Amino acid sequence: MTLTFLDIYNEVAGQAWSMYDGDIDSADEMESALKSSINKALCELWCSYPFPFRIKTFTITTSPSNKEYSTPNGNIIKKTVSGRQVYSVRIDKDYLEYLDDYETLEDIEDKPTGFYIRNDSLILYPAPNDIYTVTIEFLTLAIGEDDFGDSIYSLQKDEDSIDIPEKYETIFKNALITKSMLYAIASEQDENYSGYKEQYDKAYKILINYTSGLTKEKRVYW
Repeated sequence: MTLTFLDIYNEVAGQAWSMYDGDIDSADEMESALKSSINKALCELWCSYPFPFRIKTFTITTSPSNKEYSTPNGNIIKKTVSGRQVYSVRIDKDYLEYLDDYETLEDIEDKPTGFYIRNDSLILYPAPNDIYTVTIEFLTLAIGEDDFGDSIYSLQKDEDSIDIPEKYETIFKNALITKSMLYAIASEQDENYSGYKEQYDKAYKILINYTSGLTKEKRVYW
């Protein structure tokens, strides 16, 4: 099973008390209001928790004297390694230190031992004196890929899909459908709102319970 936009849309539209047609064949037939409700629900659900399927690896190949590189589209993971807290930025098996007081650093070149974030760029320190491979673990903000392999952050086309393992698809879909209905209904005064709110709370609790094997801590944000 794959969670495509077309399938999700039809399932949401086919829910009880929905005012939408739940048997459409393409994104061209989708109602813009329901498309918006699904994407709002997906964004909120996706970013609400460090789900294990959001963990991705980003690699950087350095060049001599160049200290500034692109950051991954997400938050760098912080974890405990050998009894100490580190951010998951490493060269080989050596984790780089996060540098708070980078303004006072001297300009030198060597094998990097630290890093900091400035203007949405990752800065290595010292500046590399050779070619190194920097490996970063991060929580992605992208929910999947399009037909060309490019990251996507919302669902727009029929076959746009959510990148999660099959074992989590059903419980994630249940939370997404009920959350989408809350946005579609919009008004807490609507007689059907509280019913979907209760369904969503239960679905979200199940989702967290089954995906909480990995506990994430503070991240570097930018």
